[in-house]
Amino acid sequence: MNNEKLILVDIGNTNFHIWENGYIYDLKQADKLEGRVFYISVNEKKEKEFLSLNPDAVNLKEYVKFDTDYKKLGIDRIMACKTVEIGTVIDAGSAVTVDFMKKGKHLGGIIFPGIFAYKKAFATISDKLNKDFRKPDDFPISTEEALWSGSIGSIICMIEKYGIKPVYLTGGDGKYLNQFIDGIYIEDLVFKGMKQTLIENGKWRMYNEK
Repeated sequence: MNNEKLILVDIGNTNFHIWENGYIYDLKQADKLEGRVFYISVNEKKEKEFLSLNPDAVNLKEYVKFDTDYKKLGIDRIMACKTVEIGTVIDAGSAVTVDFMKKGKHLGGIIFPGIFAYKKAFATISDKLNKDFRKPDDFPISTEEALWSGSIGSIICMIEKYGIKPVYLTGGDGKYLNQFIDGIYIEDLVFKGMKQTLIENGKWRMYNEK
């Protein structure tokens, strides 16, 4: 068994998400990592920055197997869904993605703006829309409730239309959405998919997981 430290990196549009011996943290800027590094990326510019410091890092996109008819499905979404046999997978980051799985097959998915993107967009329309969101009890009767209904409410509507239970949430705003959506929050869901990819390619047992 290889005693070299294993590090998984999920390069997003905002942060570098790092998994290291079960500990998860974020970096705003790329850094040199000491260990055997496997990564995925949805941001070409950040990926080049990362590889300039970690030239031996291995892109798992080349190794992953995933059953879907969705053309050019993002690798972050693939990894989030990779270990889900049946259910709805919500990854709430810079964008909110909602994907549907059944019998290990990806049926399709939806992309929404992220929570911050919704708030930023509303604020650019009018200062009067620069408000916090608030969930209504029934019909929206305030601007705060109307903003919630037009953003988070629209996400919930699509989940109710297409959703398959159970619902799994991950990503930076996953806990926030979990207040309104009956589901299970799993912080390391993307990393679980990356680990599964390593297992399928016979690489996981080469490293110690502490």
